Amino acid sequence: MSKVNTNKKLELIKAIRMQNQYDRQLFRSREGFLYSDNPEMRHRELYGLEMPEKLDGQEPDKENAFGSFRIRFAIAVILLFCFILCDVNHLSYEGENTDTFFGRVTKSFDIKELLELQE
Repeated sequence: MSKVNTNKKLELIKAIRMQNQYDRQLFRSREGFLYSDNPEMRHRELYGLEMPEKLDGQEPDKENAFGSFRIRFAIAVILLFCFILCDVNHLSYEGENTDTFFGRVTKSFDIKELLELQE
């Protein structure tokens, strides 16, 4: 009997895992058609270990999360535009200009300085 090399063993393991995943997906879709009247339940995971249940029983609203990202991104773009506009026009407010603001943002703080600022 000849020895099987490592690459052949890895290919066999990969094929077995792919077939197992395909079987699970097929079983999930058939189970969804049989037992679920709710269309949301048709896309849930079959096994509890694959997708943990939510504590409150509701899934987070994906549109709401993406909407908040859009708002934060828009605010960041507006602030960047204002910063560039102030830098180009050399505007300052109460002695603060873009150079001092940029210096504060990039300044490296020591732990002791941070603790003193909190007190």
